[in-house]
Amino acid sequence: MKLAIDDNTLAGTLSLPIDGLSSEAQTIIQGYADGYQCNRDFITASVFTAVSATIGKRIYSDDGRYKNYFPLFICLVAPSGSNKTTPMREILRPLINRNASNYDSFQEAMKKYNAEVKAGNENADIPKFKQLVISDSTPESRVKALSENPNVLLVSDEIATMLYNMNRYNKSGEVPQLISIWSVDDIIINRKSETALLIKEPCLSIIGGTQPDVLTDTFGSDYFMSSGFNQRWMFVYPDDIPPAMYSKSKVSKEISDSWSEYINGLLDFDFGNNGIGTLYIMDEAKQTYIDYYDKLQLKKTDACGYMASVYAKLQIMVQRWAGIVHILGNNPGMSRILPEEMEYSIRCMDYFERCAEKVYMKLTEGKKQLEAKPMGNEEMIARVYYANNPKSQQAFADAIGVSRPFVSKCLKKYERLRGYGLRDVLDIDNEEDIKEKTVTT
Repeated sequence: MKLAIDDNTLAGTLSLPIDGLSSEAQTIIQGYADGYQCNRDFITASVFTAVSATIGKRIYSDDGRYKNYFPLFICLVAPSGSNKTTPMREILRPLINRNASNYDSFQEAMKKYNAEVKAGNENADIPKFKQLVISDSTPESRVKALSENPNVLLVSDEIATMLYNMNRYNKSGEVPQLISIWSVDDIIINRKSETALLIKEPCLSIIGGTQPDVLTDTFGSDYFMSSGFNQRWMFVYPDDIPPAMYSKSKVSKEISDSWSEYINGLLDFDFGNNGIGTLYIMDEAKQTYIDYYDKLQLKKTDACGYMASVYAKLQIMVQRWAGIVHILGNNPGMSRILPEEMEYSIRCMDYFERCAEKVYMKLTEGKKQLEAKPMGNEEMIARVYYANNPKSQQAFADAIGVSRPFVSKCLKKYERLRGYGLRDVLDIDNEEDIKEKTVTT
């Protein structure tokens, strides 16, 4: 299979852009990347995950057809010792600290509850732990956290550890459950000795890391690749991974305090009372999204099943990313996603598309490739025509020994091939052809 490579990735190394973010967000991201001497992409993805987990289900986007919450499944890919885990955890530190504070409050509430029960108050309300963050966990504890909290962030230093048993025992139902959770679809848990548990719109974000050498063992099973599970992950797999040399540099207190302030302020912000429970995608931003959506629809026609599924998920993830971009842009009271926010998010999706291609190539290394589907005569004629730009359809038809109407039929049937940069404009030589729509890339 030939993978499409965007022009902007040919000029240099693959990198997740930050130029579409506010200057404050860019300063924080660059400050952490410089302080930890790590690849900036890991910081950027961690920042987006932190904001996703912070806002949870308090806000969603609406494009006129669907509403979309912003959970993310993020996997950082780099060799061991590349300094990806510590910076990730430091970006998540404000959430981790708030989680610990919530647990302390829960413990105090439990003491009061136990005292009330001991005093004979059987109607006392049982306190619940307002849990924001969980570590590698069993499916049961993950479900419990989701049933008691509107949203949860799962932090897994090693994604391979989390997925190991899922890969071995794929009949357990855990993978289909996570697929549903990614889509924020209701899930029902049936237990032998208890009543069924319905979790409405569970919102779970996941972030963790793995190494290129274990990608195949972690994500390479046929089940993971064909079920749509892999395609829901956003892989952060940069080309440039500098060695983590010893450095005296560190993140300034000003930057870490600013980031902590921002996340804590976001945790306490009342979206409902401030009139921004919904972010609308409309007008120019909607058209920008539609153009990107249609571009991916065309890519699907020539893609293998795996990458076609990646494109389908990118059509969803771009809206989630744009919603987080809007929140990071500090636009209080503005309930529309801006065109420039959507445009920037699309460029970020181009990065994740290329990372997905790198992962796919890694997963299929050494595997027996399926025999390529032979190209039909009509497609071959259309490809040769667009590649050579003959002076007229009639001259081209005479040269290859077919009729001009047959050439015209081939060109109409495979008109989409012009979108791949072969030719931009179709040469014409009669009135009927003049009526054909010209497509430009």
